[in-house]
Amino acid sequence: MRGLSVVALASVLVATAVVGTRDPDEPWAVALLIVAVGVFCGVLATMLQLRRRRGARRVRVPPAVAARRGMEIAAAVSVLLWLRAVDGLSLITGTFVVGAFVVAEAIISARPASSR
Repeated sequence: MRGLSVVALASVLVATAVVGTRDPDEPWAVALLIVAVGVFCGVLATMLQLRRRRGARRVRVPPAVAARRGMEIAAAVSVLLWLRAVDGLSLITGTFVVGAFVVAEAIISARPASSR
């Protein structure tokens, strides 16, 4: 958990440095900001999955599942921010992007039916 906290802090520092020191007209600065925000959102989602509680009992989410879901969120946030940066984000494209990630997660986490 400490490693995830360090990655989250580093991504916040990178995003802050880029916003504070770079011009928004520089393409690499925009790309670096998008990656930093995406990484932060993915790490935050992973940390929340690992510490999730449901009711009075603690629900145990395997670390691999939490990491996979965090990476999916990081990718989705990065794609949405990139679409916004190139002025290609609309309600329809955003819905398709989020829907694709939701369907992919549903397919990956579906359990096979019994063979009876």
